Amino acid sequence: MRQAALPRALLCMLLLAACDCNDTTPPCERDEPIFGCGSSCDDTSLCRAGLYCDPDEGICTADCADDDDCGSAELCNADGMCEDAPDMGGNRDAQARFDGPGSCPSVEVGARRVTPTVILVVDQSGSMTSGFGGSNRWDALRDSLLDPDDGLIQALQDQVRFGLALYSAEAEGNSSGPPIGECPMLSEVTAAISNYDAIRTVYEAAEPIDETPTGDAIDAILDGWLGMPDRPTDPTIFILATDGEPDRCEELNPQRGQDEAIAAVTRAHDNGIRTYVISVGSDVSDAHLQDVANAGLGEPATDAEFWVAGDDEGLRDALGSIIGGAVSCSLELSSALADVSEACMGTVVLNGRELPCDDPDGWEATDANTIELLGDACDELLSTTGATLRATFPCGVDLI
Repeated sequence: MRQAALPRALLCMLLLAACDCNDTTPPCERDEPIFGCGSSCDDTSLCRAGLYCDPDEGICTADCADDDDCGSAELCNADGMCEDAPDMGGNRDAQARFDGPGSCPSVEVGARRVTPTVILVVDQSGSMTSGFGGSNRWDALRDSLLDPDDGLIQALQDQVRFGLALYSAEAEGNSSGPPIGECPMLSEVTAAISNYDAIRTVYEAAEPIDETPTGDAIDAILDGWLGMPDRPTDPTIFILATDGEPDRCEELNPQRGQDEAIAAVTRAHDNGIRTYVISVGSDVSDAHLQDVANAGLGEPATDAEFWVAGDDEGLRDALGSIIGGAVSCSLELSSALADVSEACMGTVVLNGRELPCDDPDGWEATDANTIELLGDACDELLSTTGATLRATFPCGVDLI
């Protein structure tokens, strides 16, 4: 037995694009048209949900936003086209679904890929000039991230919002007194998609300075991030790459900033940001690395993973492991499923191809708000520039 018709206001909310349910003007001609109207296309799969590709104009458009924009015996489909309602074989109750307020079309919801934010928190202390394989620590780390052929930022910049924060401080004559000038000294690049060029400009111009006020730096970076208007809601992580025990702005020497560093990482976690730590070289104690790693996951009693890189290959492996784990095939639905067990009644289409549900190369619902692509489908999503994905659920599936 089918569910009762969804209220018209709820249909408007569930469609990917907003609509004015009392406006009979075609959706793309309204004062506030559906987002994506007029985009170039040669196939409907290239248009956003609620739009189809006009073969004559070569642009994305729509004839309707809901059933009220169509005739009394028509239905507005998921591509924004009016189509004849199916023959109900004389069943008046079923036919009533397509007569005015009783309509019950499938509802296409937005499925947005989760794009993680990765902020690279890089120790800019003087010890980063120490030898490291055939290079030094500073150059090896920078090359691992910036190499135009196999650097991680270039390879993943369309899937990850990368940001950069270089940190240090200056102490006069290696003294334990107050720092010279600002502490911490930060050189930052705001996280964004396709951020390779901006990060390269700042990173390539920088050189190691002096001290390692890790806790003060993380606190300052976090303050800036939390103060950013309209910052992304997707998961954010810090990758701390350091080569020495931390100090603190109140006392740059000796290195007694361990408690401050752990407190700052804990504060970041309390604000929803995980921190992963890499020791560039072996000068950071395992005890401190373990404490930072545990605090970064908010579980101080556990043995969270940390990385100690002794050469360029080890450094690349560590960075690849952390950043690769952050890249996700999870997609956030614009409307939640009332019952996750009914998820497979829906249809998920990637680049025009329907994916099997609960399949190792298809998709699954991980919770009421999220679906995840698996196996081959995940690989296709991550490797396809401008990938399109549609999730459609029939009226028998309740959405909230």
